[in-house]
Formats: sequence, C-alpha cells, structure tokens
Amino acid sequence: MNFIKLSFFFASVLLCFTSCEKVDFGGINENPNEPTQPSAGSLLANAEGAVSAYLGATTPNLYVQYLSNGQYDEESRYQTLNWDTDYWYGMLNDIDRMIQVSDNPNQIAAGTILRVYLMEGMTTRWGMLPYSEALQGLDNQFPAYDSQEEIYNGLFSELDSALAMIDAGGMAVAGDYIFGGDISRWESFGQTLKMVMALRLSNANPSLGEQKFNEALGKVINSNAENFFYPYLADENNDNPWEDRFLAPSFRRDYLVSDVFVNELVGSGSPSAPEDDRLWGMADPAFNSGTFVGAPYGQSNSATDDYSFITSDIINSQTAPLYMFTYAEVLFARAEAAHLGWTGEDAETLYEEAITASFEQWGQTSAQADAYIAMNGYTGPESIGYEKWVALYFQGYEAWAEWRRLQAMGYGFDLTAPSDLLSNATGIPDRQAYSATAASLNEASYNAAIQAQGPDALNTVIWLFE
Repeated sequence: MNFIKLSFFFASVLLCFTSCEKVDFGGINENPNEPTQPSAGSLLANAEGAVSAYLGATTPNLYVQYLSNGQYDEESRYQTLNWDTDYWYGMLNDIDRMIQVSDNPNQIAAGTILRVYLMEGMTTRWGMLPYSEALQGLDNQFPAYDSQEEIYNGLFSELDSALAMIDAGGMAVAGDYIFGGDISRWESFGQTLKMVMALRLSNANPSLGEQKFNEALGKVINSNAENFFYPYLADENNDNPWEDRFLAPSFRRDYLVSDVFVNELVGSGSPSAPEDDRLWGMADPAFNSGTFVGAPYGQSNSATDDYSFITSDIINSQTAPLYMFTYAEVLFARAEAAHLGWTGEDAETLYEEAITASFEQWGQTSAQADAYIAMNGYTGPESIGYEKWVALYFQGYEAWAEWRRLQAMGYGFDLTAPSDLLSNATGIPDRQAYSATAASLNEASYNAAIQAQGPDALNTVIWLFE
C-alpha cells in the first residue's frame, strides 16, 4: 500500500514538472560561483605545472652521475623500478580539453607544442606507450601501446601542425605563465624542440632526423638570453623544488655533487683551482675543506660537510630557474649535426661557441672559456659527447636522454654503475619500468608491448637508443 502511494506521489510530481512550462529547474545543481566549463587558460596553466615536475626530478641527475646521495643511497643504486604514468596522462588530458574548448589558434598551437614536449619526455623514459589510442576514456579503456617510431612520427606531425597555425599577430596565449603568453616564444620553443627531437633520431632514423633538423635550423634560439626555463616564484606554491628539498621545513641534505662530476671538472687543476671554471657556478666547495670534493657515487655519504653541495644559487633560492633547453645545447646539437654531414656548418667553430655559451650560462667569463678551450680543443665527436654531458648539468631527463643517445652513437662519455645494485638493473638504466599497475589495468596491451620491446626492466634498450 505504501509503495502504491509513493508511486502515485512521484508520478504526480513528475507530471507537474513536465506540464508547467514556466518552471525551469535546469540549473538546480549548478553553483553560480563556479564555472561549469573549465577555461582554456586554467587548463593550460595546470598542465604547465608538469614542466616543473619534469625538470625538478632528482633521479635522472643521479643516473648521469651529476649527483650522489647523502646518507640514503638507494636512488643512486637504482632501487626504484616502476614509475607512475597516470600523472603525465592527466596533464595530457588537460591539454586535450583545453584544445577542445579554445577557439584561439595560438592557444591551440601552444598547447600542442607543450603536449609534444611532455609526450617526448615520456617516451624517452618508458619507450612504447599508449599514444594514438590514449585519452579516449570509456570509448577505449584498453589502448594499444604504440612503438617509439610511431610515437615520434606522430609527434613530428603534431609539432609541424602547431607551428603552421601560429599567428604572430593573433591573440596571446591565456594562462601561460612560462612564456607570458608570448606566441613568438612558443614558436621558438617549438622549433628548438624540433631540432632536439631530430638529433634524437641520429641513431634510430638518421634520414628523418636530418630532414627535421634542417627544417628547424635558423629558427631556434640564438643566445643565452633566449634560454627556455621554468619561472619559479618566491611563493611556496610555485617555488624551486630544490630549495624545498634543502630548506625549511625539511632541512634534508640528501643530494651532493658526485665525485665523478667533480673529478672531471677539477681535471688537471686542483680541488681549489679546477681546470673547468664552470664548477664554481655549478657547485659550492665543501664546508670542511673549502675545496671541491665530490661524494662517492653509489655509496652512503653521511658526513655531508666533507663534500660539495649543488650551488647555493639553486638550493637556497626559491626563484632559481630550471632549464628546458639552452643555447649551449643548441650549439652542441648543431656541432654534432655538422659532424654527421647534415648541415654545411663547421663543427669545431660551433663546439667552441657552445663551450663559451655554457661558461656564460654558469656565470663565468669568455676569457675563462677561451683558456679552457685552448686546453680542450675539438678532436672529434668524442669532444662533443663529453662537453655536452658537462653543459647539460642539472637538466636531468634531457641529460639522461642525450647520454643514452650519445652512447648508442659510440662517442658518449663513459659512466660506470655501482657494483651493488638494488634492482633488476645491470648497469645505468636505459629506461624506467612501467607503472606497477600497468599489467593489471591493461593486460593485453601491456603484454604486447613487452613482447615487442623487451622485458619491463631498467636495462631494456629502447628503439631510440638501440
């Protein structure tokens, strides 16, 4: 009986709502103080935060042995296997939503360039990943993993499309705090990204690499004043993550400059007068000795005052920038391309200009650069391999990607892994392992990727660097 009464009541209410034309309850669940549709600017701003997470990562700086651990040495012995991709796909999803809601070609171009930058960083970390079928939600819950070659071809297509749609006289890019909404900076960044990606193909697909490199040549940055970096603020919500690691509230001292890096830059000089003056801009002398002393790599180093720390200009500054791409990197790329015969430029001249740019970036003079070049002149691609490793100091993931590529080319700077590793690694990692949930959430696609690429292990060499 009660059921019949309730049914009659709800039917009456429904009839009332549907028959009274003057009653509109369409917005009854909408908060007038919150937007129901996210703005393109807010979506881009949120996605740009991923750049800080990428640039500020600690692990890749340990992979390439710029840094050693303090008391806790697990990171330099490659304990971590699995790396979560969910965060990065979340940022890519924000960019896709931004593109859907925007009618500003420059906004769409900037978002696409950022998406290419993040996705390129992802594939150089993991190798095969969902790309062409990714971010389709319930329409495709089990996307296939694309090969790196397919991903790279797709990224070049996206990048070329974005660069072609840029309107120099058009609207500014809303929500962009990295480049201040300046579409000309996005264009220059896109071309520089294209050049870096093109050189990344020097081993895997040199013919396509040469083509794309020359398409970008002449359109990239031309000075240190044009370096691309993440602009941190003197605000705890968006400050330099390295400052947070060393100062209040953590006061941790987990990261020291490695003995590998310090010893190379001290070179024929001394711990108080290194051969390579860039060390003065990159690190601080040890507190106890007042000289440059690197911490043994892959070991526990609890007596931290015996060793050199990362320069206080970085770890004690909320606003210290972290670099995406630099003029020195571009010049080294051009020098290597000249060596490969991709361009008609002169490799030796560009090599020397690159070292000079690196000295300037790290606060040293051109006279110091000249003196260093006189002792370390160009002798071939091995010179580029070593100097690029030095110049990419603190550009963790970029340095790791280039170190692996240069090793594949046969003229990278050799590094040695610790002897007592904590993982399935057999040497310095060649990739990072997929998320621990990847196999269970998308089993068939995951298994297909493993079958094609190799074991989900740290030393499975990916296509770019085979």
